[in-house]
Amino acid sequence: MASIGIILAIAKGGAGIVRDGEKTVFIPGVIAGETVEYAVAGRLRSAWQGKLLRVLQASPQRVEPPCPHYGDCGGCNLQHMSYDEQLRSKAGILADNLRRIARYEPASPPALLGSPDERYRVKSEFQVRNGTAGFFARESHRVVAVSGCRLLPVVVQDFFLARRPELVGCEQGQLQVISNGRELAARLETAGAGEKWPSRDRAIVLDLAPFSYRCGPQQFVQANLFQLRPMLDLLEKTLATTAGATAVDLFCGGGFFTLPLAARCRDVLAVESDPDNVSALRTNLALNRVKNVRVVHGDALRTAIPEAGLVVVDPPRGGLSPRLIASLAASAAPTIVYFSCDSATFARDLRLFIQQGYQPHELTLLDNFPHSDHFEIFTVLKKRSNQ
Repeated sequence: MASIGIILAIAKGGAGIVRDGEKTVFIPGVIAGETVEYAVAGRLRSAWQGKLLRVLQASPQRVEPPCPHYGDCGGCNLQHMSYDEQLRSKAGILADNLRRIARYEPASPPALLGSPDERYRVKSEFQVRNGTAGFFARESHRVVAVSGCRLLPVVVQDFFLARRPELVGCEQGQLQVISNGRELAARLETAGAGEKWPSRDRAIVLDLAPFSYRCGPQQFVQANLFQLRPMLDLLEKTLATTAGATAVDLFCGGGFFTLPLAARCRDVLAVESDPDNVSALRTNLALNRVKNVRVVHGDALRTAIPEAGLVVVDPPRGGLSPRLIASLAASAAPTIVYFSCDSATFARDLRLFIQQGYQPHELTLLDNFPHSDHFEIFTVLKKRSNQ
């Protein structure tokens, strides 16, 4: 049965929220403030899901999605919004999670660092199923055979389209491509056959003077070409007040934050669990002639935290753990820099940090993922002086 409602806000996941009697229904493809006709489609993971039938009163921020695959491909879910509206929606998602989960209201809205909304992806993962190559459909493992993607650097898009005929005989696999916007490195993994394609296409270099990062397609790398420098600048601003201190870099990946830490701090402990990332970290330390970093190949969630003047954490979407947060507090680190790619787990962790005597002194939303509801968060946590 069809219902009519007004979209109250955009939730994490990109769907709009509407009240339907006692139900809270989540409807994709809408914008806050719009009046829509919808049908309740059922429950999914305890939440009521809705299907958009018609937009009765459209937002002035509604635009024609620029990609012909939008709505089928699972990579983007906000292309029906202007870019300004995407930023407003993401700021609203962050504010809601801070209020509900962290029980924290910042004194002023977080700073917003937007990005060019095309050709920004550093790393791309193409899926292959039964000779079809492209991206997974929304909430499915069906592969959409895309004709291109506006998020990819042109060199990556051209490479994929040129090599796609070679994937026709592949029953199942994943093509990983990494690019600095000029060059690329690619790796194809196929089920039962291991790695394909020649070793010459193994790595690229990201030059972010004075640092150089050698990265392979199988390693973690920050997602947005245009936000790499702003992310380093945010850390450098904090380091300007902590020069000479010892530092700990948890979930350090290939050393994106380790290198600036080593340039400013006396000693650095870098912790990473993934062997490919550890290999990249050691390569980048050698490439930049860094000698004051001790590398630990281990689980950051279980690492004993030594006394340090500064700790940087950049965990995956699952965030930190109560155990690690307690360990960080026990180490008496006066400053913790937290980069997060998930606002819900960030808010959960922030609440625990506040309980342990830390307060956010800066909060920035970095839009590393235009056209999707994902974004990055940067905060500086300071230990209260009376602790």
